[in-house]
Amino acid sequence: MELLIPKIEIESLTPKELEIYKHLNQSPYGMALATQVTAKLKKNPNESGGLYLSHRDYCGHGIYLLRNRFCLGIVNDGRGPYPTIMSFDHSHEFINWLASENDQSMALYGERFNNQTISKIRLEWYLDNAHSPIWNAYCTYIRENHRSAE
Repeated sequence: MELLIPKIEIESLTPKELEIYKHLNQSPYGMALATQVTAKLKKNPNESGGLYLSHRDYCGHGIYLLRNRFCLGIVNDGRGPYPTIMSFDHSHEFINWLASENDQSMALYGERFNNQTISKIRLEWYLDNAHSPIWNAYCTYIRENHRSAE
């Protein structure tokens, strides 16, 4: 694993951000979900095959398999991962990392706290048959499948 952009330090969060942080889900994503996400990335190893949101300007974080490396990176205008936050040479490293992550820990990656970061809901959406990177499709998925989502 290569970390190119350091995680945000909890001590640097504002009181409001710290309150949000405390309420984010702390349950690990688990091996099953991480393995399924990895398998889908392997089926389409290019920019358009990744997990990302597509809308104007800053689109948050995306996960990709590019040039045989699994990457977590920043997405702008539906394009990414530029810059790359972290990358992995081997699928087993990526699976183990993703399986141990949770919504709270993912909120600290990148340069913006909890701003369109990877979440369990986004990972599940990526695996859904109706998945599309378009923001409105994601919002519809949340509305129809996660009425009590945060």
